[in-house]
Amino acid sequence: MDKRSIYFQLFVLLISLLISHSTSGRLINFDKQAPKGTIKTIKANNGDVVDCVNIHEQPAFEHPSLKSHKLQIEPSHYARIHRNESMLSKIFQPWQCPQGSIPIRRQVNTDTHILRKSKSTPPASYNNGHQYSVTQLFYGSPTIQGAYATIDIWKPSLAIPASDFSLTQIWVTSGSGSLLNTMEVGWQVFPGRTGDAQPRFFIFWTADAYNATGCYDLTCPGFVQTNNQYSPGMALQPSVYQGAQYEFVLQIEKDQQSGNYWLYIYGTAIGYWPSSIFNSLQQGADTVEWGGEIYDSSGSDGFHTLTQMGSGYFPSQGYGIASYVRNLTYIDSSYNVVPVSQSSLQAYAPALNCYNYQFEQSPDGSLSFFYGGPGCN
Repeated sequence: MDKRSIYFQLFVLLISLLISHSTSGRLINFDKQAPKGTIKTIKANNGDVVDCVNIHEQPAFEHPSLKSHKLQIEPSHYARIHRNESMLSKIFQPWQCPQGSIPIRRQVNTDTHILRKSKSTPPASYNNGHQYSVTQLFYGSPTIQGAYATIDIWKPSLAIPASDFSLTQIWVTSGSGSLLNTMEVGWQVFPGRTGDAQPRFFIFWTADAYNATGCYDLTCPGFVQTNNQYSPGMALQPSVYQGAQYEFVLQIEKDQQSGNYWLYIYGTAIGYWPSSIFNSLQQGADTVEWGGEIYDSSGSDGFHTLTQMGSGYFPSQGYGIASYVRNLTYIDSSYNVVPVSQSSLQAYAPALNCYNYQFEQSPDGSLSFFYGGPGCN
């Protein structure tokens, strides 16, 4: 067989593998051109290129379980948090897409490795490059219907900007092993994925412990975007050392009628994760976590890196310097809003000399979780 025939057969095999790859975990390549359904393309003041995509033609509906999905334009009831458009405008520059369309930021690098991992509080030496400072509410049964918190926004520096990341988020999860399902939302600095060092609003999900399903933002089918101004991928205003503190209120709540998990920022609905893309999360969550995570690509497992978590200062520095998550709350099976008590939480930070944590009780009784640090030499 000559070389030309061999190359042709290899080419056919490669194409067949690409076609057979599951859509539920496939990254959609719209970094070079507008995605399907684009009705308008705008350029934001910060240089972001944003495509306004017909809401009915967005990437979500390529998911195998959403082929006949009926779009839920708004939740059956509104969030428990009052809408606060003035606060939204302080941390975001809205992307003004026409009604009936949704904004999707052109991805700088859609091929970035997911770099997520199942968290089961393993020994620190097995963190595989990830370090955490997190507090966890483990409920035991999948009956949690949502969670929210107020998260302080910062711009941490990274030791290796091309491949490290630093984030703060809420994890709402259920199941374990290969059936681990997660919904994640927060802010992240990840230049290798976003193309700059700005903190950006992000979401993530998986239905199989970060194996073949899930992705960041809207880069694969799954999350259904409904808002025409605010979307994952937007740059955020970071807090100032001993100055103005910028934060956002994030909420995930399961819709009582549809079962879809709606995402809100300051009470404004952004979109939802359809319950049908999950297995373990269909009834509810069994765990909620709040806190920070870094990825150290140097090979030191986060024990010898100067990648910062949160503000880059230890929690003992307090408000205005250290990063925090406050008003930790979950929604129970009867849809009661339940403030979390410290006694119900388990906190962990495997590398305490690099990234630490502490709790503080506010005068109004709400709980704050200060976390993070500068890393280690």
